[in-house]
Amino acid sequence: MNAVDAPLCEAEGLTVAARSGDLRVEGLSFRLLPGEALVLTGPVDAASAVLAALVGIDEPDAGTARVLGERPSALPREAAASVLSRVGWCPRSGALLGLAPREADRLAAAALARFGLSDAPDVRPERAALPVRRRLALARAVLLDPDLLVLDDPLDDLEADVVAQLVAALAAWRSERPRGLVVASPQPGLAAALRAPALPLPVTRA
Repeated sequence: MNAVDAPLCEAEGLTVAARSGDLRVEGLSFRLLPGEALVLTGPVDAASAVLAALVGIDEPDAGTARVLGERPSALPREAAASVLSRVGWCPRSGALLGLAPREADRLAAAALARFGLSDAPDVRPERAALPVRRRLALARAVLLDPDLLVLDDPLDDLEADVVAQLVAALAAWRSERPRGLVVASPQPGLAAALRAPALPLPVTRA
């Protein structure tokens, strides 16, 4: 299999439980190739559990989840970090990573500009309004030019005009080279806007 045919991420018979404990995703399978996008639809807690298994934060109850051909949770720390350095991860909390200014100024400026924050390089996330925090989280996720972007409900509670701006920015990011995008979101019309298939999660009550 050459690089262009190798999946950026995949799930095979994946079964995970939401952290709330009352929902399970059972037997989920998908495969994402370079240049493709996928929108996972369903309860947000269940979708979060799928993405946490995908990036190696949690172990699935059954089945497998891989990014870039690997299971990060099964790798030694350095090897897992090497794999995940090619993955942009945006959790629902919008947590940001600290970066040394001398190393990150140029990359940070470009990432902030992509999501409409070129005039706010020194904004403090905890003091920013929700739309700004979401833009900052997305900027952080694309900062190191990842091959795969994994977004957990990034558009929740945003106004329609902000959603449209961020979807356009994500579509532009995808078009620059054969990257992959996995988004968990109940946002109506998101899959169509991204020209991506929507995959309903096989959810059961625990």
